[in-house]
Parts: sequence; structure tokens; C-alpha cells
Amino acid sequence: MKSKGRLVAAISGGVDSSVAAAICLEEGYEVIGVTLKLKDCDDSRERRKACCGADDFIHARLAAAKLGIPHYFLDLKADFARDVLTYAWNEYRVGRTPNPCVMCNFHLKFGALAKYADGLGAEGLITGHYAELERCADGQINLRHAADDEKDQVYFLAMLTRQQLSFCRFPLGNITKMQVREKAASLGLSNAWKAESQDACFGYKGENFSRTLAEYFEADMPAGEVVTEDGKIVGYHDGIHNYTIGQRKGLGIALGSPAYVAAIDAENNRIILTTNPERLKSVCIETSKPNWLVDMPDEFDCEAQIRYNQTPVQAHVVKHGSDKTIVNFKTPVTASAPGQLAAFYNDRLVLGGAFIDRVVQ
Repeated sequence: MKSKGRLVAAISGGVDSSVAAAICLEEGYEVIGVTLKLKDCDDSRERRKACCGADDFIHARLAAAKLGIPHYFLDLKADFARDVLTYAWNEYRVGRTPNPCVMCNFHLKFGALAKYADGLGAEGLITGHYAELERCADGQINLRHAADDEKDQVYFLAMLTRQQLSFCRFPLGNITKMQVREKAASLGLSNAWKAESQDACFGYKGENFSRTLAEYFEADMPAGEVVTEDGKIVGYHDGIHNYTIGQRKGLGIALGSPAYVAAIDAENNRIILTTNPERLKSVCIETSKPNWLVDMPDEFDCEAQIRYNQTPVQAHVVKHGSDKTIVNFKTPVTASAPGQLAAFYNDRLVLGGAFIDRVVQ
């Protein structure tokens, strides 16, 4: 039977990417598997773990062999260090909270890998993301929430360009995680019931991502004061990069009531705590670098999501030129953090996204 065309599948070693490749193969496409190498896996310190670890490499190889497809490795270590790690560290060191997954998707998975796939003569890139794509007759590509709400990943895809999306294939958008595992088992894939990793793709076991980056870049972050909202010194920190807005765990300071990070004063190298959870709520944010997947008017109502595990809320968005937006929430949201992504939706349709610059309470 004649092939419907050539596609490149991003094979990570996990069950999602393997089944995504299998689905396209069954649909009659010629599929080539590619696994990204983002770090040196022979790290002598043996503590660093990455999404391209040796175990994942093995599962990627086994999956490709089981599916009977060619499989290659693409070395993007330099790209990863420049576009993800350096970006993330530059955000942390000035008191902002980065979103490395968003940047990894934009620069690596749907950037460098897509370019590599195009060079192989592929007409599209398969990934195991839980998201749906709607291809309209007029050429518009609509990104929509996945059928499995618990696994939905459109938040991390909101900064992809329309051109990038036009090259994408998301075969898992209309099925559930359990259906994916069951299909993998029926295909005899070794990763069918492989546990999911919830860690950052680059880190030390038991250590947060920002601390890992500080060690990686051999940064000497100065200690500073931890204060209450009225300026009382209640302790000291070992670097503002170790904190994010809304953080409660790991503060090591007792104030008689649960304490939260209310603000990060990078200019004065201070962490400001509050015992009032209401202090973490905001009704307005200012954002920059918007990416619109749908043509939007200068003002519109939508649902906005300010972090992956936050439920979208009703909001009113006002554009200010081509690079700024003001987002007013109909109900207050908790722990808006400069540096994080705000994604905008109209029901199940993704409108776009922008990065939070300033929080207005």
C-alpha cells in the first residue's frame, strides 16, 4: 500500500510518544522516530537526571524496534543549554518564575526538531502531547483542549506559532491516558505501564530546578533578608532564585501561622512573607510578548490560566499595542508570578498566550 506521506515522531521513551507514532503508522504514514539528546548521559556526578536519560533512551529504542520504524538521535545539548537552561536561570536570578517547558516546546521540540524533520522530507511532526488540532478549510489551524482534561497540555503549547502548529500532529488529542496505555499494551510496548515522571527534565534528585541551575552555572547568589510585609526581619535566605510567589514549603521560618512568599524584591535582595492568603490574590496582570493563534479584537472576554495546575477563570483582555496586554480577572486569582505564562481560551479553543510581567492586586 502506498504511504500517505512521511512523518517524524518525537520518541521520548515514554508511552505517549510511542503510541502517537503507532497511531500514525497504522493510518498509513511512513514514520521515522527521533529522540532528542539534551545532556551528556555519562555525567560522572551521577546525580543529574534528564528527560533524555539512559533508561528513556532504551525505551525509545525498544519502542521504535517494536513498531519497525527507523530511529535516530538528535543532539540538541547546546540548544537546550542556551534556549532553556540559560533562559530559566536568567529569570530565576532576577526574582521571576520561568516556564522552561514552554520555551523547550518553542525552541527545541517544535523548533530545531521540526527543522530537522523538514530536512528529512517529512510533512509533519508527531508528538505525544494531549491536545487537538482542527484544520479549517480556509487554512486556519485551531488548537483545542484535549479530550482527557486531566492530561490536557495546551497550556504549554500556547506560545507556538501558527506556522509551527501547521506542521504538528497530535494523535492523542481525542483519547484518554488509559486508552493510550491499553493500546501500548496491545502493541507489546515495554513502556505501556511505565511510571510517569513528574520532575523537571533537568535536575538533581530531591533538589528543586532553580538550585540545580545555580550549581550548573556555578552562580554565587548572595544571601539576603526574609521580612514580613511590615518590614520586620524574620530570617535570611540563601538566594532569591530558591523562591517563587505563593511558595509555602521549604521556608524554614515559623511565624505562628502558615507563611507564604508574597513578593520577591530583587532590587533589595529580599523575600517578603505573608500569613494572609488573601494577600496572594490579584485581580489584574500586565503581560508582554503575546502570541495570538486566533485573530482577536483590541478588547475581548475569555478564560485565562496563569499556571498549569490552575483552573482557568473568566477575564477581560485589553491589548496595548502589539506587545502588551492588560488582563482583568472577573474573580481574583492566586499566586500570579512574573515570568509565568498566561494562556487564553474561548471554551475549548486556545486563543494564545503571553508572559506575565507585573501583578496588580
